[in-house]
Amino acid sequence: MPESVIPTITTQRCSGCGRCVAACPEQIITLQTVLYRKHAVITEPERCTGCGACITACPIEAISSRPFSP
Repeated sequence: MPESVIPTITTQRCSGCGRCVAACPEQIITLQTVLYRKHAVITEPERCTGCGACITACPIEAISSRPFSP
């Protein structure tokens, strides 16, 4: 059985464009503002299917994948 993966967002690199939010079929990514700067956040990682849509949608490669262990 293949290992499950989950996207990881590098918040320092994220521009807050929202493309990953729109691309996520599970709707588990939101934008959060901290000190006047927006960045994406995965709110429910356990619901992630590992489809990779958010990784593909990110124009600046701020999202990568890593193994998921519940």
